[in-house]
Amino acid sequence: MITLEKLNERPLSYSSLKEFSKSPAHYIEYLRKEFKPTPAMALGSLVHCLLLQPNELGKQFFVMPNIDKRTKEGKAKYEEAVEASKGKQIVTESDYEDANNLVNKVLSEGHIANAIQQCFRFEHEWKQEIYGLPFRGFFDGEAYDYILEVKTASDANPKTIINDFFNRSYHIQGGLYSMVSNKPVKYLIIETTAPYNVVLADATEDYIQYGIKEVERLSASFLECMNNHMFNMGYDYFTEGNMEIGLPSWLKR
Repeated sequence: MITLEKLNERPLSYSSLKEFSKSPAHYIEYLRKEFKPTPAMALGSLVHCLLLQPNELGKQFFVMPNIDKRTKEGKAKYEEAVEASKGKQIVTESDYEDANNLVNKVLSEGHIANAIQQCFRFEHEWKQEIYGLPFRGFFDGEAYDYILEVKTASDANPKTIINDFFNRSYHIQGGLYSMVSNKPVKYLIIETTAPYNVVLADATEDYIQYGIKEVERLSASFLECMNNHMFNMGYDYFTEGNMEIGLPSWLKR
């Protein structure tokens, strides 16, 4: 059973609220499921660390060397490496090299390097009650007059990234961050595929306001769900009447 007491132990976040926006059952599955980062997520986390907190690299990651495990000596070295990697996220030498190259590309852009240098703290955890519910999150970077959020993407083309951000519900995250900090949000978008473009973009006011409205709407629904013990419901929770399958919206135009 979801209660405020349990939420105080594990507050809501952008990620969990995004899952709830799909259905209450998605939120419960989010709580139950063991988090296993995809290769793209692992690369993104490594880039974050190298870019924003390079001194934390050895605490969070272990670069697994290429070891020939066919020999007795190789097996022994591999076992030593596995022991040394406990409690850390393992990355390959190739991933480490790719992440380093991306970070060097980012820092070679003067205005972007300056935007990072203006931040006075990184990976700062915040906790706050919002619309009667406990929330928590982390600012990638915080300057005196903006929040800096770092995103990696295979394609940062302005024609596609806007839809990609919306589909990932990043506006909810942006709304939360703006509410908590009372500051505008900037996105540092790093392409992970050639030509490895780097983009520094400002979140617009309507983007942030839409995110705030979604946080308000979803928080009200979450409270209703909690008070009425409705977390067993699926897609029908957010559907009025019977669900219908019709033609796609683009075909009706």
